[in-house]
Amino acid sequence: MKSLVIGFLWPLLLLLLLLPPVLMLQENYWDYREYEFDPELRDFLREYESTGPTKPPTVKRLIEMFTVGERPLNTYEYCNNEIMTKQIHYKGRCYPEHYIVGVSYGELTKACEGEPVQCKNGIKICRRSMHLVEGVRCVLESGERMGDCRYGTIYVTGYPVVTCQWDEDTQIFIPNHIYNMVPRK
Repeated sequence: MKSLVIGFLWPLLLLLLLLPPVLMLQENYWDYREYEFDPELRDFLREYESTGPTKPPTVKRLIEMFTVGERPLNTYEYCNNEIMTKQIHYKGRCYPEHYIVGVSYGELTKACEGEPVQCKNGIKICRRSMHLVEGVRCVLESGERMGDCRYGTIYVTGYPVVTCQWDEDTQIFIPNHIYNMVPRK
């Protein structure tokens, strides 16, 4: 009569071969090299490669996305340069339309106290600013993925129409997306 160890030797060896990957799954999920990156770059890579919902943008990121940077609004190919510089995308895909306004983020925050209006898509309730601002409407002309996006630049003066979110840090509503800029009547 054979002993149990000899009778089940092959399945036992196969189990031992599979054991190291099982142990590796119980370790830290992220590769050790990832921690050598700058924390902002690491968070960007994690969100870019994730399959779940995106985390809400921080106030710093919103300021970067919606306000004019160091480049003046009337420069050549403003939208192409700014969208690439500011890395405006959704998981590597181009936005079909994006607005950049020529006021400070503090001024744009006042739009959350403005008049309630219907959004462009008719689904959400947005808020319309009470102050005219200059801005740029960037419209996607070609491309699907980041790096291939080509935008047309349209200069507009109007009232920004925004959606707002509650910010725990400042305890006020802040704009998180500009849906449209309603022209002056």
